[in-house]
Amino acid sequence: MDELALLNYILDLKKKTNCTKLVGALTIELLRTELSDSGLSVSGRDVFIESVPYEVDLLITKKGAIGEANTVYHPNDVLAVLEIKFRGSYGNESNNHVKTVFDSVRDVNVNIQCFYVALSENQRYKHRATSENLGYECFELLTRDTNLESALKKKTLKATGDFPKLLKTLQKLSN
Repeated sequence: MDELALLNYILDLKKKTNCTKLVGALTIELLRTELSDSGLSVSGRDVFIESVPYEVDLLITKKGAIGEANTVYHPNDVLAVLEIKFRGSYGNESNNHVKTVFDSVRDVNVNIQCFYVALSENQRYKHRATSENLGYECFELLTRDTNLESALKKKTLKATGDFPKLLKTLQKLSN
C-alpha cells in the first residue's frame, strides 16, 4: 500500500468510529503489517524492552525473537525501535519525550537503532521532529506545508520517498 493510500484508509476507518485515538493505533498497526509483509520480524504494537521504563510503539527484532507474553522483549533481541506518529510532532515537549525514550533504549543496548516515523508532517511546523533536533534518524512518509485537512483538500500532500528508505534501512539491520 502506498503512503497516500495508507493515509486515506486510516481516515476512512476513522469516520466509521469517530474516535480520534484510532488514527494512532491504525497507523502503527498498518505500518507493522507493511513491515512484516516485507519480511521483517516485527513485534506487536505498544511493547516494552526489559529495563526501559517506557512503552514503545513497535520493535524490529531478531528472527525468532518472542517477547515474554508477546509484550516484554530482552534488549539483545531488539534491532530497532520505532516511534510512529500519524500527524508528526505535537511540540517540543513531545520531541523531548521521544528523545528521552530513545536515550533510555540506547542505555540498555547501544546496538539498538531508534527511528522516528511520521506518516504526515507539516514542513513549516517549528517543532517538527528532525534528525538534528532528536539526534535520531527521522522518516516522514508524506509531506505538506499546511495542516493535514487543507493539504488533503488542496491535494498538496506528497510522498517523500522515505518509506522505501525506511524499509531498506530496517532490512539492512535484519541481515
